[in-house]
This record gives sequence, C-alpha cells and structure tokens, in this order.
Amino acid sequence: MRINPLRERWSRGEVASCLWIDIGWPVSVEGLVKLPYDSFVLDLQHSLIDRATAVNVLQAISLGQGAPLVRVTQNDPAEIGFVLDAGAYGVICPQIETVEDCERFVAACRYAPRGTRSWGPVRGLLYGGPDYFRQYEKQIVKVALIETIKGVENMRAIAAVPGLDMIYVGPNDLTIDHGGAPTYIASDPRVIKAMDDSIAIAKEHGIVAGTYAGSVDVAKAAVAKGFALVSVGYAAKLMIKAAGDVLGQVFPGRPQA
Repeated sequence: MRINPLRERWSRGEVASCLWIDIGWPVSVEGLVKLPYDSFVLDLQHSLIDRATAVNVLQAISLGQGAPLVRVTQNDPAEIGFVLDAGAYGVICPQIETVEDCERFVAACRYAPRGTRSWGPVRGLLYGGPDYFRQYEKQIVKVALIETIKGVENMRAIAAVPGLDMIYVGPNDLTIDHGGAPTYIASDPRVIKAMDDSIAIAKEHGIVAGTYAGSVDVAKAAVAKGFALVSVGYAAKLMIKAAGDVLGQVFPGRPQA
C-alpha cells in the first residue's frame, strides 16, 4: 500500500505540514499540490464542495506527494465511508465531545471486527494499492476535532480511544463556545491552554496533536511547542492574499479590501 507521508514524518520525530483545500477547481488544486506540503485537507464542512467535486479534488491531490485528508461535515459513518472509499488517507471528524462520539468515528473508519465500515473502497484501491485491506490501518489517520468546552473537558478520555491517531483543537469554535468571536489566531487564554494541553495529552496516549495556525508567527510557535501537524492556512485565503499583495506592489497607495 502507498505510504502515508504523515506517518513517515512522524516516525522520524518531525513536524508535518498541512494546507487546507477549500476550492473545488481541480486544476488550481493540481498546481497547489506540486508544493511540498506533507498533507492537504479537503474541507467538506466549510466549503462549497459537493460529493462529485470532492472526488475530482482528491484525484488532483493525488498528483502531488502530500497525503490526501478530508474533513467531513459530521460524525456520519456513511459520509466517512464515502471519503475513505474515494481515496482519503485520513479523516478529520468535527465536534467530537465524548468518548462515545470518538468511538463511533473510529469505528466508521475501520472494518469489522474492530469497526463498522462496509467493504468497497473503489478509488481507495486505485490510490492505495491492492493490499489496501491488509494495510489500511497502518496508513490512514483518524483525527478527532475538539472544538467545544465539553470536548476539552473530555479530551484526555477521547485521546485514549483505541485506534485514534490525533487530537486537533479547533480555535474558532472553541472561542465561540467560550462566548468570544471567531478567530484563526487564538487569544483567549482558555483556548490557548486547551491547545497546549493537547500536546501533552496526546503524548500520554501515544498519539499526536495537530493545530491550525492563522499566521506565520503562530505556525512557527506551534512547531516549537511540539505539535506534530501544523496547518498553515486555507488555499483560497492564501491565494486571495497573494493577489492583493501583487496589486499593492504594482499600485501602491490604493486602498485595499
């Protein structure tokens, strides 16, 4: 089976990079995946990408070297099975708040007797290889997205769920749950503490912690803190910013959006 570059990076004790894909035009994605990121997350929860387009985007990601991950819209075994059958090498599941939530998620990623996933990987075989069934657990990563106060309170128990590979604290929704406004750069001390605590908790249970960084400085700090996966931004936002930077350089002094 094709090796997951995230697991290779982690086996060497290194931090893996990640770029979130929120655009559905495969040609643009094809260009982005030529960049040497270790992984690319197709975001189905907060994008306008539908199922048919998702398969096209996963095909485009396959042209690069980074692992194709998918954030699903919800903890739905049918949707989780779909993205895995479509060739995802990792699933990020939102709104994990309890051990039972996490167990349900992990089970949806695994075949019996350890799970509930139905056989029929279709494109998973094409991308992963003919030994998919024997090797898939060694390559596919299962990520619990923790983004509520309740999830943080249960984070240690969630991290102990057998088969889970990563806990990932989401700064936006957790900040909102604490009564604040959404921000990609965490500023609430309670949110920052939860993100930092996830590193130690993950290590206690032999898994890894990931985080989203809203700026270059935050990303560098996350690497220094010991996160195993650092997401550096969304493709569309980075492309828009780059276009704005060019405009500002060519036409200095003009007001920017």
